[in-house]
Amino acid sequence: MRGHRPPPVRLRRPGPEGRLPRTRRRHPPVHPAAIHLLRLLADQDTVLRYHGDFDGEGIRIAAHLLDKTPARPWRMTAADYRAATARTPHGPEPGRLTEAPWDPELTRAMTDHGTAVVEELVADVLLADLAEAIG
Repeated sequence: MRGHRPPPVRLRRPGPEGRLPRTRRRHPPVHPAAIHLLRLLADQDTVLRYHGDFDGEGIRIAAHLLDKTPARPWRMTAADYRAATARTPHGPEPGRLTEAPWDPELTRAMTDHGTAVVEELVADVLLADLAEAIG
């Protein structure tokens, strides 16, 4: 891309507790062009469903997308999270969690369990849903 410059690299040094300071995201979690495209699809009667990672960033992305488009959550409830952690009980920490507007119990379940579940670990369940939907 001509004229595109990557953001400058800034050194981050650990603070007194050995942790790196948080960086602030300067862009929305979903690109505005993607939001526009999804709205255009919805205007043509396309049913939009969203599934993402069960971690702090995944919840924020989902909340943003669900707020800006007519998409609905797809297997993104506390029950879905618990089913995923039953299959894969250990994983990375979920990071900073915020409320999931579509299911307040989800954030509590993630806080209690303390494990993130990436989307790839539930891909078989999502693919089974799609196979059933197309018959």
